[in-house]
Amino acid sequence: MKASLTLISISLVLLLSTALSGCSTQAQGYSPATFALSNTKNTRLGQGIAKEALRHQAPSGFHLLGNGLDAFVTRLLLIEAAEQTLDVQYYLYHDDATAKLFTHYLLRAADRGVRVRMLLDDFGHDGQEKLFSALIQHPNISIRLFNPFSNRAMPYIDFLFRFSRVNRRMHNKSFIADNQAAIIGGRNIGNTYFAADEYVNFADLDVLGVGKFAQEVSGAFDQYWNHKLSIPIQQLERAAHPLALPAIRRQLADTSKNQRSLAYLARLESLRLVEELKHGELELHWAEYSLIFDDPDKILNSTKDDTGHMAPALIALLDKVHSEALIVSPYFIPEDEGVKNFADWVESGAKITILTNSLAANDVPLVHSGYASYRKALIEAGVELWELQPTAKIKIKGQRNRSLSSSSKASLHAKTMIFDRDTLFVGSMNMDPRSINLNTEIGVLIYSEKLADYASQAFLEELPAHAWRLDLTTAERWWGPSEQLIWLDESTTPATIISRDSEPEAGRWIRLKAWIFGHLPLDSML
Repeated sequence: MKASLTLISISLVLLLSTALSGCSTQAQGYSPATFALSNTKNTRLGQGIAKEALRHQAPSGFHLLGNGLDAFVTRLLLIEAAEQTLDVQYYLYHDDATAKLFTHYLLRAADRGVRVRMLLDDFGHDGQEKLFSALIQHPNISIRLFNPFSNRAMPYIDFLFRFSRVNRRMHNKSFIADNQAAIIGGRNIGNTYFAADEYVNFADLDVLGVGKFAQEVSGAFDQYWNHKLSIPIQQLERAAHPLALPAIRRQLADTSKNQRSLAYLARLESLRLVEELKHGELELHWAEYSLIFDDPDKILNSTKDDTGHMAPALIALLDKVHSEALIVSPYFIPEDEGVKNFADWVESGAKITILTNSLAANDVPLVHSGYASYRKALIEAGVELWELQPTAKIKIKGQRNRSLSSSSKASLHAKTMIFDRDTLFVGSMNMDPRSINLNTEIGVLIYSEKLADYASQAFLEELPAHAWRLDLTTAERWWGPSEQLIWLDESTTPATIISRDSEPEAGRWIRLKAWIFGHLPLDSML
């Protein structure tokens, strides 16, 4: 018996050794540096934007994309309008209907002669290396993977042996057309981000920016594209079959014409935003701004070294006392210092409103457990705390047909902050230790009273209908009175108590998981 066990142990060790060495791929070879094209002023986008810019003193124009349909159709129309270059940078790139449509449009642009550069984090592309290997057979398409796993066959083994590196990911999201128009924000590429999933849809926010802003986003993209952690896919995967690209082209074309894709595209065609974009009538808020993003070296440096981090710029804002602040973050872990800052603001007369996910709406119960321990302290500090309902329909004020599908679960994914109705932040960064210390992020601070006030009203007016407000009350226990969390439905008059000390609409199993996670010392990794 012992001999058999020993033999099995040796076999397992040999198998693991083979997996770690024989199946491992270390990036080798030369990765040529390429950069954003600067001579794009004579493109259709360049000419149209330059004409509009002459009417404004501010350097850039911005438009919020608060709905998934608007966000997706804007990307497709910019792909169709591009004449020279498209740069695509995402954390997640799903293997689903909208991702295939997006890829189909990128391939069509490459066929027109447009240079396409795609940079994806190696964690979230759903194992689509075969697709990517086929796409790079096109002379106009280049694809790189950021911070790749060394073990291509069993990448999760890297979490055992290279955890400190692979635990840190490129969370940036940016999309740039002809170096003239750029979109950044919270959305990755996939059905859940673009109102196309029948089960779960994310309430998210992107911002479209034109003018100088787009060139700066291109500069950020170039830093990541040319970084030593960005490895061309051909250095990581075997070359595709010589006929792989034509086969992929047919598959993508067929997918774009199937019943589901046609139904989705029909929804896009009905949007007024389509006509506004085509005819140059889209309302843009021209303003000063600050683009902030993490240097890609953040992945390599110590977590104690904040050189090149974007967080200090946001922390500087958070350290200032404001008259009003609205903070929207799906994953929200303020830590003790954050709670103290909010208490100081409230004491000075500020109104602080925070919207995050309820446990039932959160797609990561582990993160919710890290946030839950701060709820009572936040409320005691005077913060108005709200949690998104899983059946919510998030809408942007003044826009029709923008709600999430009633059959889908809602989950908050937008990351935005508004200060004093004159400064608006939109980006990829959550208010949690992972975003601040581990992952790389990007965002923009827009200094516009008109846009910030518009966004504030849109969120605040929707809150009572789609989120629960949390408060504290005193409950009589057998051992005496004690504080108790309550969830309030503020859409009724008077407000209705939905739940007492129990996460509303969350099943027993998810509540148990959140309770267990809440007793683990994991905050720094969340």
